[in-house]
Amino acid sequence: MPDLLLELFSEEIPARMQARAAEDLKRLVTDGLVEAGLTYAGAGAFSTPRRLVLALEGLTPESPTKREERRGPRTDAPEKALEGFLRSTGLGKDQLEAREEKKGSFWFATIETPGRPAAEIVAEVVTRTVRNFPWPKSMRVGGRVTAVGAPAALDPVHPERRARAKPRCLRYRRDRGGRHDRGAPLHGAGPFCRVVLR
Repeated sequence: MPDLLLELFSEEIPARMQARAAEDLKRLVTDGLVEAGLTYAGAGAFSTPRRLVLALEGLTPESPTKREERRGPRTDAPEKALEGFLRSTGLGKDQLEAREEKKGSFWFATIETPGRPAAEIVAEVVTRTVRNFPWPKSMRVGGRVTAVGAPAALDPVHPERRARAKPRCLRYRRDRGGRHDRGAPLHGAGPFCRVVLR
């Protein structure tokens, strides 16, 4: 099962705000993944003055296939009612099944939604999380000041993943995630390549 290590880099933030932000990051990402059909064994959120980190262990490699059964109009209902039901399900009349029930004969549709790879779901959830991240203060990014709660507050995204996807597949604004990191502003502000030991 793949793991996910996500790091968000920011300007220096007071500790009381970072602790809350780490919990928000964990909640938003894990809720989004579960809503999309993924499960995980464990999750932990951590923070430093300039970083938020989320570590997920035992992420399922893909979401399960969903099978939904919907009851439609009666078999003797007007054609317009059947057309509306077909539009809502995205199926053709030949894919429906007529069944007898106590109240009469009804059309039934079986809708099967195939599972999706974890890498696709993670990319969508992380991008949505960063865009909608709750932030109480404005921040400086690339020489400009962002508004309170603006998505540019977290810059850039560094995913380190084993979800069978390239580490650079997450893109936010013009920034890309990857294996490069930044040091403390006084001691080494330039990017450097991280080494991941497994």
